[in-house]
Formats: sequence, structure tokens, C-alpha cells
Amino acid sequence: MAKNRARYDEALKRGNAFVQNEQWKEAFSAFRVAIGEFPQAAPAYAGLGQACFGLKQLDKALECYKLAAKYSGGDVDYMRQVADIQERMGRLTDAARTYMAVGEIFLRERSLDEAVSNWQRAVRLDSSLLGPHRRLAMVYQRQNNTRDAVREYLGIARILQMQGDDPKALQMCRAALRLDPNNADVLTAVDLIRKGAEAYEEEMAGEEEEEEVAPAEPTPEDDLPAMVRQMANAFEAERQALAKPVEIKTVGPIDKARRLAQDQLAEEIFRDEEASDDGSLSKLERDALIGQAMDFEARGQMDDAISCYERAIVGGLKLPAAYFTLGLLYLNNNQSDKAQRALQSAAQDPAYRDASQIALK
Repeated sequence: MAKNRARYDEALKRGNAFVQNEQWKEAFSAFRVAIGEFPQAAPAYAGLGQACFGLKQLDKALECYKLAAKYSGGDVDYMRQVADIQERMGRLTDAARTYMAVGEIFLRERSLDEAVSNWQRAVRLDSSLLGPHRRLAMVYQRQNNTRDAVREYLGIARILQMQGDDPKALQMCRAALRLDPNNADVLTAVDLIRKGAEAYEEEMAGEEEEEEVAPAEPTPEDDLPAMVRQMANAFEAERQALAKPVEIKTVGPIDKARRLAQDQLAEEIFRDEEASDDGSLSKLERDALIGQAMDFEARGQMDDAISCYERAIVGGLKLPAAYFTLGLLYLNNNQSDKAQRALQSAAQDPAYRDASQIALK
């Protein structure tokens, strides 16, 4: 059936006018007409959601705003409406996860204050979600906000201990101690976790017979609902160039590789945390250093950027993009020997091979 744009526009206009006058039933009917013409029109679903909200039909309003967010590709305003209604309905964990998704969108847009605000709200609604605690720890450490970063690391450790993952809980405590070595709360947490693990081992050793227990069903930590994750990913805006061009003679392949490196470094922050505990920096700490390095680079503080990349690499970051970026910074800083080693490491990845060879000529 042919879609009637004029009929859609007129219905949308009437619906918005009814909303202004709080004529909710009339608005509901008008937006239904608009949806009939364009069934995937986000503004029509948002208007219908507003009408349902006015009619105190929160469940219908929630579904409408979800569809508006979906068809808009994850419009942040619609997603915040989803979270607000979930919160009003008492679906606090769902609301917390949606606020976390909103925070992810703002992080991708480099709006850290907005991202932090949404993650803080997520934590207030459901303190057991790992995701927002991890993001807050990363940002606070990146901002050298030691007190709040330590608090978040302790929160993560508490959640992991409750999940029975004492090794990772201790890893988070070690990360906190690297920021504040004499923090009494962290030292107490380490002691309690270690004592808990020892008590558990003694209890298990004392059992004469082991019961065969069915493995527990996997419990999602704090993964976003599939639809919200899809919305957050779909809404990712084009990244602005974070780094000023390094002051070396550049040609096409170097510029292309530099942009790729910046994208891959930004994407590293969104990668799921690894489960290993090898004594190096935690991924959260490396993420914070990546963020700091990119910030310093954007402000032209090259020595500070180099220091952060070096610490991240020593701490376990094995990303060719980091080696390539560090190599260019070394060249710009007249540190030829270090540049050669870094770019040779980057050249192990075919994506950086040509650019690395050109930069070293």
C-alpha cells in the first residue's frame, strides 16, 4: 500500500497539538493514523508513547518508546524515556541497564560528564551491576580522581566476591591499592577475601564425600538487553579526530593507519574484560591509561601521552594500534630508537606494516 506522506505529516502535526493541550485520547488517535502510514516512524511512536503516558498506560508507553528508540537507531532522548518509565514502574534493574546503555552512547560521543551521570544513576538503581561500576572506575582513574576510583574498584570487588570469583575480586583490590597503597578499606577487603577463600578451601577439604552438583545456569553479569545493546551500537556517531597530526612528513598510508589506530584504541575501551589475572594491570586500568593518553595527545601534551601508552603496554596492552601510535609519538619526540622498536612491533599486523615502514624511512 502506498504511503501518504501528507497524511502522515498532518496526523503528526495534529497529534503534537493535542499533546500540547493534554488531549491524550485525541493525540492517541492521531498518532495511530501516522503509524498507519509509516509503521517504522520513530516520531510517531514517541508521540504515541507520550499520549499513553498521559493516559497513565505506562506499559503501553514503554513499548512505544522502545519502538521509537529502535526505529531511530537509538536516539538518546527516546532511550532516556524508556529508562524513566521503567524506573516509574519499579523495574529498577531494567532501568539501570538502560541508563547504562545511555551512558555508553555518551561515552562514544566523548560526552564524559553525561556518561558519568547516567552510570551513577544506574548504580543508584541497582548497585549489583558490574558494568556501570567498571565504567565509573575507568573514568575516575582517567581523571585522577583517586578517591572515587578506589570506591568503584571496591564496589566491583564486592560484587565479584558475592559471585564467588575471589581471584578477580583480589585483582580489583590490587588495582585500588596501586592508586592508594595505604587505603584501610581496601586492605580490609583484601584480608576478608583471602580469609573467605581459605575458609572455603578448608570446608571443602573436610568434606568426606563430594556431592555431584549440577552446574549453575550462567547468570548474565550486567549485559544490556539485546535490544538496548543494539540501539546503543546503532547510535554510535562518527568519532571526531582525537589526536593532532604528529609533526612528521606524512603520506596517505600513515594518515590512514593513524585514523585506524585511533578507532581501534577507542574500541578497545568497549571490549569485554578478560578473565585472566596474570599480575599485570587490570583491563580497567589499561582502559583508563588509553583514555588519558588520547586526551593528552589531543591537547598536544606528547610527553604525558607517551608515558600513558608506555604504562599501558607494560601493563599488558598488546594492541598493534598502541604500538603504532606510540611509535609516531616517539618520532615526533626525536626518539628514533624507541620509535623503531614500537613501529616494528606494530608492523607485525598487516594493517600497519606499510605505514610503519614509510614512517621509519
